[in-house]
Amino acid sequence: MWDIIIAICLVAVVCLPVWAICRYLRVDLPKFVLPMLAGISLLSFNAYMRYTWGDRTAEAFPPEVVVLKEYRHSNLFEPWTFLWPRVSHLIAADTTQTRTNPAYPDIIMGSTVMMQEHQDTTQMSVLVNCKKGQVAVLPTKAIAQGVNPIETAAWADRSDFPFIAGFYCK
Repeated sequence: MWDIIIAICLVAVVCLPVWAICRYLRVDLPKFVLPMLAGISLLSFNAYMRYTWGDRTAEAFPPEVVVLKEYRHSNLFEPWTFLWPRVSHLIAADTTQTRTNPAYPDIIMGSTVMMQEHQDTTQMSVLVNCKKGQVAVLPTKAIAQGVNPIETAAWADRSDFPFIAGFYCK
């Protein structure tokens, strides 16, 4: 919602002075100039908002949340992204949720989130066995009450999630 309001204000800030100056000087503008300025303004604003989404999101995190990985994306409808891919989603870990269980001393349990622009945030529980080099990622909502996630986890090799294993196995 705010993006639309900001975009409309940006178009007004760019186009109204041009229109007012030309009106004051009694210069007839070609009919395509103001729509062209509005289009360039909107395209530039959209590119800026999409390119800075990852940085703005990461800066809004509290200090105890650490970005583990940024995924970059290119799109045919944004051809400049083939030269400079933009961050489409990221995975961050909450360091305050890192814990171990005395019954399973080799396993570290953590909490991560996957955030994607214009999508719901996915909460994930991460299990890392540093000695065996294994990682399991479970959606937090999928863990049933009273069920031990360590026993039901689908373990993967640490090479499948090197950024998670590298963060928790320091």
